Amino acid sequence: MKSVLEGHEKPTTVLIAREINAISDLDIIIWANRHRTFDGYADDADFLNLARSNPRNESNVGKARQHLNELVGRRFLAFSLTSKESEEIARSIFLHRLKEYLDDASKPFQTCLMLTPIESLYDYPDWLGDFDNGCDWIDQHTKREDAQHLHDVIAALLAANKIHLSLEAG
Repeated sequence: MKSVLEGHEKPTTVLIAREINAISDLDIIIWANRHRTFDGYADDADFLNLARSNPRNESNVGKARQHLNELVGRRFLAFSLTSKESEEIARSIFLHRLKEYLDDASKPFQTCLMLTPIESLYDYPDWLGDFDNGCDWIDQHTKREDAQHLHDVIAALLAANKIHLSLEAG
């Protein structure tokens, strides 16, 4: 699965992406390895730990989410994962992932892993549309060719959301 991150995103955006299962802990390390910050967190111990982490080291990958949470908690005091601003970023990330699904860049199960965290964080937002029904009967063994219903739901969601795919830069 291709990373939704390009390397220029704020740590808060990366945290949102991780919390909705749009990225993995490994993606956090890859982001930090590519990210060049000029903001007030370049010298933060947790950011430095992430930036110096080896993506092939299981211990480093296992600590990535904790480092990111601590960085955001310490350096972005006004940040709230459940705010309307965070929800809009989550929506953009979600739609970006859906577009990648249609472009054959992810598997049905990986895509559906976003459903539960989004429902929990943002109280079943309208922008999820019929995604929950699209994810019915999807498990880790479901192949793309057996998930036409998910493809159809995703296509309808992207059309309804006018493919709003811009990620917050910074």
